[in-house]
Amino acid sequence: MVMTVLFMVSSVIKGKVDALLAVLVFLLTSLALPILVCAKGPLEREVVVLAVNDVYRIEGVEGGQRGGMSLIRALRTQLEQQSPDLLFLHAGDFLFPSLLSKWTNGAHMIGVMNALDGAPGTYDPRMFVVFGNHEFDKSKQKHAALLQARIDQSEFQWLSTNIRFSQREGKPLVASDNLTRARIVESGGVRVGIFGLTTDKKSADKIAYVDEFMDPVHVAQEQTTLLHEQGAEVVIALTHLSLAKDREILEQLGERAPHLIIGGNEHQRHHVEIGGRWILKADADARTATVVRIRMHGKRPVISFGYRFLDRDRLNRDSKMHKQVDQYLGKHEEWFCTKNNDEPDCLNRAIGETAVPLLGEELEIRRYETNLGNWVADHARAVAADADIAFINAGSLRLNEDIPPGPITQRHVEELLLYDSELVFAEIEAHQLDGVLERATENWVGEGHWLQISGFAFKHDSRNPAGHRASDMRLFHNGRISPLPDRPLKLVTSRFLIEGGDDYHMLKNLKWVSVVSSLKDRIRSILANEHGPIAPQVDGRICHVTEIGRRPCVYQNNP
Repeated sequence: MVMTVLFMVSSVIKGKVDALLAVLVFLLTSLALPILVCAKGPLEREVVVLAVNDVYRIEGVEGGQRGGMSLIRALRTQLEQQSPDLLFLHAGDFLFPSLLSKWTNGAHMIGVMNALDGAPGTYDPRMFVVFGNHEFDKSKQKHAALLQARIDQSEFQWLSTNIRFSQREGKPLVASDNLTRARIVESGGVRVGIFGLTTDKKSADKIAYVDEFMDPVHVAQEQTTLLHEQGAEVVIALTHLSLAKDREILEQLGERAPHLIIGGNEHQRHHVEIGGRWILKADADARTATVVRIRMHGKRPVISFGYRFLDRDRLNRDSKMHKQVDQYLGKHEEWFCTKNNDEPDCLNRAIGETAVPLLGEELEIRRYETNLGNWVADHARAVAADADIAFINAGSLRLNEDIPPGPITQRHVEELLLYDSELVFAEIEAHQLDGVLERATENWVGEGHWLQISGFAFKHDSRNPAGHRASDMRLFHNGRISPLPDRPLKLVTSRFLIEGGDDYHMLKNLKWVSVVSSLKDRIRSILANEHGPIAPQVDGRICHVTEIGRRPCVYQNNP
């Protein structure tokens, strides 16, 4: 047996050692080293799974240097050289939102995903996707036909196990030969059962053609049992759920749970072992992909996994896919500039300049205070002269990459603010703000409900129980903190949040004063009127008590 690098770890055998070995595997595979190549005995059977999640940009990020469809295709080709019947799974969120999806309504994504097997025009029996919450961004009843069209155009299988679509004349409004509840597929001589679970974060009452997202835990138990009865040796749940809900499935079901959960939603990689079973998630926009090996030892599956970094230092882009991506990008820019009565190549035109890197990568902006988040929130607050505070959900700042020192382009602004929410001027009591911050710090794993803030500061301790994570709220103006006034605070935030988006239900009862501006128009105006490069800083307005000394904290200098 010849090994290029240790990559795998047994994970089904119960015991504390598994969790420790998983950490070792994670550290090793974070280096994106090649996969272990080892001889298999004549009776051993093995399934290899390649999985991605939350992929919005077909071209990738960092100027196409990381992620993107051409590198996903290259990695799949590489893995299939050793495992020709590899399974390819996508854990949801791809039709929307992206700059191109405003033009194609998701058709461009189906076009490139159909080519991920290298054979566009033919059905791929080893590719499975699950609905993410953003697949339902077009949520009116008339959009049921649009979603069905995208499913019909797909040359792969969609899984919809816990979604009950609305019916008309006894037929579902969304139905297709490419849409099923679950499927058993043979790979590596192993019968693998796969089913799909979708988040209910976008509740069914807001999607005109969905009646219900059924309870994921109950559906997982039901489907796992059914698939085993139908002959599945390994059961995989492909999910677009919160990490907390994925954990709940494994914790509540125990031996009745699926062997493996391949998930999305959080936008950053996670590996969690519970009772010998695993939850695995990769980074958004295919910065990383999850590679799983499931080897059968008799009737017992032994799971090994790792992450591959998808960047051009380690992979050469697939040339055919790269050409297809470039064609979509070129046609989109032509459409965008014409639609806006602008000159050709308008998306790459500089509309501002920065003297410092602007931190927009989701690993930062969805979990910490960043200088880009501060800059956006500060200018949102300044739209109303007497506003005390402002906050913006990080999920609305969708650039997912840093802007290096130099020009800020029209493309940067368009991709940063894909959702051009109106800014609302309202009033909020201190106890309501406390509830807002408790929601912001809930499930502190890098989700879009995290807030970027202006005009105030608070302390945050994720170790504390719910209701006690956020504390010591103060006003923060001109570098100094002061107590909250004994009156309602004047607030600027997005209409999305004020209407209860991202589960900020406590904001739905706020008193509105006015709708004051479009956030995107506000940012464009600021950049157009700057007389030099911007240089926003992280000043410690969000003070993580466990990271004092590593990150700024205004409370250190302002007792």
